[in-house]
Amino acid sequence: MNRTSIYKYPFIIFLSFAACLQPLDWEEAEDPSGRLVVEGLITSEKTVHTVKLTRTQAVIVDSLPEMVSEAQVTIADGEREFHLQETAPGIYQTDTLQGEVGKTYHLTVRRNDKTFEAFAEMVKALPAEPVEVFKWDDRLQLPAGVTYFQFLYRDNFGAPAPYRYRVFSEIPENVADYYPTDWTVPNWIKRRMDSGNLITADSTFYLHPGLEPPAIFAYGETNVSGVTYGTRIVELFYSMTEEHYNYVRAVLSETEWKGLGPFSYVSADVPTNLTNGALGFFAASDVLRVEQVVE
Repeated sequence: MNRTSIYKYPFIIFLSFAACLQPLDWEEAEDPSGRLVVEGLITSEKTVHTVKLTRTQAVIVDSLPEMVSEAQVTIADGEREFHLQETAPGIYQTDTLQGEVGKTYHLTVRRNDKTFEAFAEMVKALPAEPVEVFKWDDRLQLPAGVTYFQFLYRDNFGAPAPYRYRVFSEIPENVADYYPTDWTVPNWIKRRMDSGNLITADSTFYLHPGLEPPAIFAYGETNVSGVTYGTRIVELFYSMTEEHYNYVRAVLSETEWKGLGPFSYVSADVPTNLTNGALGFFAASDVLRVEQVVE
């Protein structure tokens, strides 16, 4: 193949895609269905757990979704039943409790004469090594005993199992104790300490076991730099069943991943584990907590 044909065929393919594009007029839905939407999660953390109830609405509106109040919401684990209290319109919460790996949780939502149910199994999160921390820019000419570090966010793809993942880093209040007595506190650290917020990074995203071709255009390598001695890095891995992951993947395919690259997804209904025509998902997650202190 000569050099001319190498560049000719991709150009022809591009023109073929362009020729297939047809502008469509947007037609706003006048009559939203008003179906119940459930967002709920119970975890192995000892904490208050929340179920949120809203209703579907038209795509282009000026108002937030309608919150669904005055429902009876319970979660059962086969041995006990927990009654959730409505703490704000559409927000229902448990008392402090801790979910257990291996149990299947049964959510029931009753409102007026309708009942909606969902079942969620809590699967164990796999062990994970802490994220790698390394020196930040060795070319910096820093005084003896003064070093800063950085770490990369975990890659979105290639995880051993699907996870909802959160990572945050926090400067210690006594950060000066980790450095020489004549150390000059950098302005970016001083501003943090003066504000009372010692969190330097906080991000939540999903870790996918496989590669999603359209999604590779949505993410890039991100690092957190200027990490000090004594900084605490915390990673939280929320386990997901295959059913839960397929729901999240479908939502992302209709939102963040939509229209990225030539391998875009075909629109389809997002799956749910709710009965009686409700939408959304009720999930259970084991939470693996991985901590390290930069020393």
